[in-house]
Amino acid sequence: MKRSLLLLLSAANCGAFSPVVPARNKVGAQLNGRVRNLSSTTNDGDAGDSNPFGFLQGMFSPPKSAAVAEPEPRIPDVVVDTDYTLAAAFGVVGLSVLAANHGAGGVLGGGFVTLLASLFAVQATRLRFVFDETCFELKSVDSIGSDELSDSGENIVVGGANRWAYDSFVNWDFYPSADFPILVYFKETQTPRPEGSEGDGQIHFFPAIANVKQLKEQFELRGCASVSKD
Repeated sequence: MKRSLLLLLSAANCGAFSPVVPARNKVGAQLNGRVRNLSSTTNDGDAGDSNPFGFLQGMFSPPKSAAVAEPEPRIPDVVVDTDYTLAAAFGVVGLSVLAANHGAGGVLGGGFVTLLASLFAVQATRLRFVFDETCFELKSVDSIGSDELSDSGENIVVGGANRWAYDSFVNWDFYPSADFPILVYFKETQTPRPEGSEGDGQIHFFPAIANVKQLKEQFELRGCASVSKD
């Protein structure tokens, strides 16, 4: 009985002297736990972004340039090759007439054709047909053998500069044909028409003293209007 009482008293004394955790220590522990949880959440959110200043990159990085369509390549200027075929053909005809007819008719006819051949040869040497970015132009050579070109002056027939915009063309062709050309023909609306004249444009004729194949290619390439023969 006495032993039992002693054991109970010993147990009570041990419980009385057991350390009790103060209330403020419990509150501190709870705060520390919350801070650790918040730090863990932040670290998990930034795991994919190692740069803490990544949000600044969008502010200072240069904007992406919008795709710009490349301009269409510019068609280079072309100086059409000269051609002495017409002058040579007229020269042969004129000399043949002179040789075959010794009368006045033969001399006059053959002499006239030969004179035309000489004129065509001079024009083929002196003049050049030029296609630039916007216009078809007739220019003159500064000197024989030179590549320098200059303004050919006013048109001796209708006046105005020998330069015509492509969008003013109404028609163009070769007579009698592109295979056997004697004259280069085109019609345009740029040259002012004389008062009282009728028609929708000014007509021009030039002797075929340049490469007709190149002229035809350039007229088509530059979009010069033409009337279909069909």
